[in-house]
Amino acid sequence: MRARQRFRAAVVALPLLLAVAGCESGAEKADGPRDKAPTATATASPTRLPVFDMPPRRQPAAAGEVLADIGTARFTQTVTYRTSGGSAVERTAGVLDWGKEAARVERTRRVPAGFSASVADDLDFTPGRTERHEYAVEGNEIAYRQESGVWLRYAASDPKEFADAAGGVLGLAGDAAPWGGTLAEVLKVSSAVDSETLPGGGRRYRAHVDDLTARSALPPAVAGHVEGRGPAQTVVVELDRRGRLVRAEADFGKLLAHLHDEGTLRRLTGLRVELALTGHGAPVTALVPATQRSETARTVLTAMTGVEPGACASTDTGLDHTGLVRVVPCGGADLRVFAQQRIDETVRNADPEGVGDRLAVERCRTAFRKAPAAWKAGARPADTFWTSGHESISFVYTGPDAHARGDFTCYVALR
Repeated sequence: MRARQRFRAAVVALPLLLAVAGCESGAEKADGPRDKAPTATATASPTRLPVFDMPPRRQPAAAGEVLADIGTARFTQTVTYRTSGGSAVERTAGVLDWGKEAARVERTRRVPAGFSASVADDLDFTPGRTERHEYAVEGNEIAYRQESGVWLRYAASDPKEFADAAGGVLGLAGDAAPWGGTLAEVLKVSSAVDSETLPGGGRRYRAHVDDLTARSALPPAVAGHVEGRGPAQTVVVELDRRGRLVRAEADFGKLLAHLHDEGTLRRLTGLRVELALTGHGAPVTALVPATQRSETARTVLTAMTGVEPGACASTDTGLDHTGLVRVVPCGGADLRVFAQQRIDETVRNADPEGVGDRLAVERCRTAFRKAPAAWKAGARPADTFWTSGHESISFVYTGPDAHARGDFTCYVALR
């Protein structure tokens, strides 16, 4: 017996099923985070770090181990997702303060209109949309700046049920650096296979990490497919003459090829990650000014499956999914729910992959036809509905039956 759980969102335009996901919105902004103000963070010592005292093969790992010794830095990480219909680019930039275990970042994601719809569905992207989101890390808290300017706070002390529904937002805090998910996370367990000296005294390395280690630097929607059976990944690492990390980049083509062989993300043809660090030890800007308002996420957000039919909600939550939303008046909402569906049945002779999703779509289709016209008014695109939720599939490898369970929400997008 095997059980599997996953979160999916699908958009359906009658009579066609369209693979589109993601409801967040945000205006593009190329500059750094807003409300900047200097802090009293001390600059780090300009002395040489002990990185180059290690054997060459260990030097990239040593640079990862002493990252906190630089005190502060600015960073930019760029992730490029390539498909035959164009490349999506996700750029995260901001400041890091190891002494305060704090960071403030701005993430901009641009997805071209021709981007593969199936890949967009897998990654929770919306083709043709540019999104900008601003976050701050403070110890065990993650704060997200809403469109209103009010910060929404998620905390490690939140109840487990709520934290699980939030979908790992606390994982935005890193181990190697206050902000996680960057190539800095893989350095400590890397091993250099060759190196060269750069002008100015710095050094460049090609380092190997296993695919399980690489997961910590991969986008969550990709990392979830990595199970530790793939080839080692190569990361190019550059250190300055003092042994400080200044650049790292990785082309995850080998990993994608392995996933393609397993039938996963086949339309994602390229994945490249580049990280740059500057301003080592320089004073950094304030994270979340004390004068700014904040709200506790667990007190103002509602599980999508708990929204009453006919009610409207906002997805301005900082999450990359619609599992949690905020119930709001319909005049300024992102979506309107028209039905809730519970799936709990056995399907004979069925392909178990996505059977719960398919059942939910069919039931939402029926509910859409019966829903009051006022609940469907303003749907974008017109006559289109979405489904979202979790499915749990149980089946016997040698048997013809699959049992699907899950709670799903049927709704229309309003913007």
